[in-house]
Amino acid sequence: MKRTACLLVWLIGVGWPWVSAGAGLIDVSSPGPHLAVNGQIAKIESGLLFVKTPYGLQMRTISPNKADRVGLHDAHIGDEVWLLLDSNNVLLDATKPGGEDFANHKILVGRVRYADPFWGEIQISTPEGFERFEVDTLAGSKLSVIQEGMPVTIELDADNVMIDIQSNH
Repeated sequence: MKRTACLLVWLIGVGWPWVSAGAGLIDVSSPGPHLAVNGQIAKIESGLLFVKTPYGLQMRTISPNKADRVGLHDAHIGDEVWLLLDSNNVLLDATKPGGEDFANHKILVGRVRYADPFWGEIQISTPEGFERFEVDTLAGSKLSVIQEGMPVTIELDADNVMIDIQSNH
């Protein structure tokens, strides 16, 4: 049993990123490595989309707000979706196949001018001036360790919503 558990942990930690059928590491010059996987909508309840992913990964949930923002407001059970996961296995973005792809993400480097304690917005100071961005609810928890004045790299989705942040220490 112990050997099986160790093998499973090794496969998830080492083997999983190298699986190629329908998934792959993509580099959008982002704050960290990302994994793009395909999935299929298995259930829809109260506007929440439950997406079954390959390789025995846990089912992903897409909120009604995120579904509307990424164009999945008219999704049906059985529809295929693409998911973008960060290095901590957190859902960053989702899209329909053939829709807005992840290459439209933008990277911005600067210093935090203000981070809303309720995760609603972040203001970044860059050489061009300061900019304000809405924060995706899944990325909001990452703001708790970010302090004003800290140098950061943020990733914006196609709608200019911050979906990932990493300090530049």
